[in-house]
Amino acid sequence: MKTRRTFLVLAALGLLVAGEARADLIPDGEKRVEYTFSLENGSNFPDHVFLAHPYTTSFGAPNPELCVLGQMPMIVGKYVNPVVYAMKKADFEASSLRKLQGEDLEAFFEKEKTLISSGLRISPVHYVPERWPVKGVHDVVRVEKLDAGVFVARLAQVVYSLDDGQKVTLDYAADGKRPDPPGVARPPARDEAAPQESSAPGEPPPNAPPPTRASSGCGGCAVTGEEGAAGVVVGLGLLAALRGRRRRSIAP
Repeated sequence: MKTRRTFLVLAALGLLVAGEARADLIPDGEKRVEYTFSLENGSNFPDHVFLAHPYTTSFGAPNPELCVLGQMPMIVGKYVNPVVYAMKKADFEASSLRKLQGEDLEAFFEKEKTLISSGLRISPVHYVPERWPVKGVHDVVRVEKLDAGVFVARLAQVVYSLDDGQKVTLDYAADGKRPDPPGVARPPARDEAAPQESSAPGEPPPNAPPPTRASSGCGGCAVTGEEGAAGVVVGLGLLAALRGRRRRSIAP
């Protein structure tokens, strides 16, 4: 029983290592930057509190957190695109929102009728091309209208923190598209195939690398990255389980 429990623990650790490694994987040709956002004119509406949901600062498994918006920059983790909400201050103070976590927090935003959604969804930037002289991206949200249950907010500006310590502030386009830093060109999207010269049917494209065969040192398989880390840990767990079973079988 003890050996089996050890195997299960090691297998779970292997899956955890693989998941964390995959979450931290930076796309080729890109670098990680810090992303934050804030609300610039919330003080113009003192009777309301502004919230963002879903929200987390985690870069691993999402952990729902309460986000109250103001002029302070708020870090946004991965895998979430927060929507901006408004709520009357009296309703906010009367609620138990500050104490809610996890599923209870999710349920509040799904069912609470005193929340007013702006429909504005934040799109965090965590990676930019390596050649961009950028180390941080900050979005500024502006409330355009909040009256009689109607809430309109929009992305007003983006502030790029450059590698040399300077900051560049640019206005968002009318269509809500985030402008790129000045003097840089955006590469093609990662899922767009690069154009290739046509070739005859059945022939490889020009300049195509010759076909390669997998090394036969491991039965023609290759293990790299997080798969290798997970495989090693799970393999150790299997070995421990087999040894424990062998000891029991030869015991008098």
